[in-house]
Amino acid sequence: MRGPELAGDLHLVVMAGGSGTRFWPKSTSGRPKQLLAFGREPATLLARTLARFDGLAGHRLIVTTRALADASRAEAPGVEILAEPEGRNTAPCIYWAARVVSARDPRGVMAVVPADHHLARPAAFRATIERAAAWARTHDDLVTLGVEPTRPETAYGYLRTGAALAEGARRVDAFVEKPDRARAAEFLRAGNYLWNGGMFLWRAEVVLAAFDRLMPEMRKAWEAAGGDAVRAYPRMTATSIDYGVMEKASNVVTFALDCDWDDVGSWTSLESLADVLGARQAGGTVTAGETVVIDASGNIVDAPNRLVALLGVHDLIVAEHGGALLVARKDRAQDIRAVVEQVRRQRPELA
Repeated sequence: MRGPELAGDLHLVVMAGGSGTRFWPKSTSGRPKQLLAFGREPATLLARTLARFDGLAGHRLIVTTRALADASRAEAPGVEILAEPEGRNTAPCIYWAARVVSARDPRGVMAVVPADHHLARPAAFRATIERAAAWARTHDDLVTLGVEPTRPETAYGYLRTGAALAEGARRVDAFVEKPDRARAAEFLRAGNYLWNGGMFLWRAEVVLAAFDRLMPEMRKAWEAAGGDAVRAYPRMTATSIDYGVMEKASNVVTFALDCDWDDVGSWTSLESLADVLGARQAGGTVTAGETVVIDASGNIVDAPNRLVALLGVHDLIVAEHGGALLVARKDRAQDIRAVVEQVRRQRPELA
């Protein structure tokens, strides 16, 4: 089924409420990573996400926080914004979006995607979306998009796939937590594991039925609030859609993505994207700024309009934005959020 036939009933839901703390100081609470541009193209990650669905989705929603609602509107004029009264992870935001879609079109297919991924081959992504949407339209399944792994990645969760159901479609046997490197290498060799991409397709009525089975408190909160999200949110369970629904469901199907996908999740992710970002190699990966390099390697530098001199240092992140400077070991990239918490206490205007 081709794009024009899909556009009538495919409802795009973009989750864009994250704070992007692992990209601090480039990403801040007022301008998180989904509202930033990376690489040669000036478009932000949010704008690129929306553009991938041109001609595919006839209806579009962005779920974000109140604090980011205006900035999101500026990036996506004309797109409906659902402004969460408070961030409570992905299950509540998906439940709210499903309620909105269901009120308009209960059998409409929802494509739920994050706002901050990179895809080098959007045509291949769109082809997979079309196949997955066609499946979701005719089956009472929860469809998740897995990503063909290209390396033993320890920063992602995995899907263990089971029986083949049709061309490109496989049953999901289990969701697997982020592994250590040895297990990740085993997964890569096994051939039946995919990276969990956090992208989903389903009919609104199907996902709401799954919530009713597996998280019945969501309906209770919604109905007690009379369908008012502001009143319902504090009563909703703050958890991810994976923990709340997907890992417990028996009707999960995956379609594998092979489109050079990458999660722009932390400073170290820029190394795997160096070529497409147009990064220079000078003592490591330099995405912005000028460097002087003497006996230095494996570093990541992002310091616009600055000269950064690297002398005898290896495997560091050096990032300067908005009056804040970060210097960290690359193996601590996932811990930058702890730095942000302390900055919020000391200098909230820089967080």
